[in-house]
Amino acid sequence: MSGLRIVFVQSPFQNAFFGELTEALSTALTDAGVAVTTTTEPGDHEVAADDVFVLMPPHEYVALEGSDFVDDPAVAARTVGISAEQPHQGFFERNASIGARLGAVLDFSPLAVDAYRRIGVAAEHLPFGYVPAWDRVHGDISARQIATPVLYLGNKRPRRLSTLAAAAPSLVRHHARLLISDNDEPNRSTTATFVAGDAKRSLLAGTGLLVNIHQSDEPYFEWLRVVEAAHCGVPVLSETSVSTEPFVAGTHFLTFDRDDLAGRLDALAGDRRRLDEIARSAYELVRRQTLDDTVDVLVEAAQRLLVGPAPERLPPRRRQVPIGRDRTDPAPTARWRPPRRSRLRRRRWRMVAPEGTVLHVDERRLVDGADASGAALVNLLAHGRDDRGTPMLEGCWPWEPWRLRHGQHLGRVLLVDADVLDAARRWLADPAFGAHPHLAVELFAAVHGLRGEHRPCPVAELRGVVVDPTQSIPAELVDRCRQLLEGSPSSAPSVGRRRPGEPLDAHRGS
Repeated sequence: MSGLRIVFVQSPFQNAFFGELTEALSTALTDAGVAVTTTTEPGDHEVAADDVFVLMPPHEYVALEGSDFVDDPAVAARTVGISAEQPHQGFFERNASIGARLGAVLDFSPLAVDAYRRIGVAAEHLPFGYVPAWDRVHGDISARQIATPVLYLGNKRPRRLSTLAAAAPSLVRHHARLLISDNDEPNRSTTATFVAGDAKRSLLAGTGLLVNIHQSDEPYFEWLRVVEAAHCGVPVLSETSVSTEPFVAGTHFLTFDRDDLAGRLDALAGDRRRLDEIARSAYELVRRQTLDDTVDVLVEAAQRLLVGPAPERLPPRRRQVPIGRDRTDPAPTARWRPPRRSRLRRRRWRMVAPEGTVLHVDERRLVDGADASGAALVNLLAHGRDDRGTPMLEGCWPWEPWRLRHGQHLGRVLLVDADVLDAARRWLADPAFGAHPHLAVELFAAVHGLRGEHRPCPVAELRGVVVDPTQSIPAELVDRCRQLLEGSPSSAPSVGRRRPGEPLDAHRGS
């Protein structure tokens, strides 16, 4: 198609999923005969007369690279903003504010489009369709090999964690995996808490049932999650939603009310025939509507922006380093080896947990898993109630020692190699850590480069203590933790010997 080139402008520090969407749209545009290019260095881009620019999403690019791109009227008039945010979220408001200055605004959700129009932004609906590169079943739903019976894949919004916590016993019964992403800053690639690209679609293809929960009480249909799941042949159990067409509840996806997730899981998780039927219907629906067919909406919006003159140049991006916390694990500053005698026999394991903690699984099962992993400790996902009495989760994060540097512990329920527990208690015999035995163990493991594992299912219940989903380290201990991780000579303890008669299993703290 002559007379138009679509230029996707991205920051190298954006969320990975927007890069995946850009790639999918670019392929569909190319198949439709439209010239396409992508740049992460707009200042170096040579602007042509028929260029139209795309920001996806506008708010993230501006947050990362500044507002120069939309402050220039000539650039903004030639720019399409594509958003995928829910109307009740602050990101939506930022997209709307920016979008009001752009030449066109598109959104994948008809509900979001209606919300834009109500506040005076002339948004258009961009339906999302089939992407061949995302297809993991190629029409054969029943051939999938299920490795994960039930999966939650989403961020850590409190409403979502609360819904999961209320269904904890059912999640345990059905061997669920909760992969809870940390969205305090962009997730730029696959990590312990976030999966992207082929890794994500492989995970979905091996999942028996995907659970979808709304971020707020607004029944927004998570379009892109459901469409991507359909490509991978995984049925979706979603909280009741509106504006789902052409998807039909009961035909293309299953639904639950927020207070009955456990009941629906119990009724559905083992019904492979029913789940395959739902997955097949969703796959066939998506397969009939290709992205090549729907991308015309973007092409038409872009063509309308060619009436004005092209800008002479584009503003350069500003950011040189990623936004947010340093997610690099601290380098070990000390070495530790278990006593020789312990290498000659089966490892012993101890639980470190607040008093009153109840396990939903047999401890032997956890021990066998820990032995097989070769880890020195396992942090367990637990549920309980927060300071408002609301069901909540704690211990969501996998073994990511970098969190200790930023004031987060990794959960209060641990399964620990007895020799490690013994060494950690002697290494950090500081009264200030007496009420936080989990923290002493985690610091010892991080400083000595020991391996940790995580059980991403709420197998423990915290009773009698307030659950803290932020997993905050007490303020008075944060600096001390950082000193220990950095190997400060003035603060680094040494590993001594256990005193004769000292109990090895006095491990429960308040």
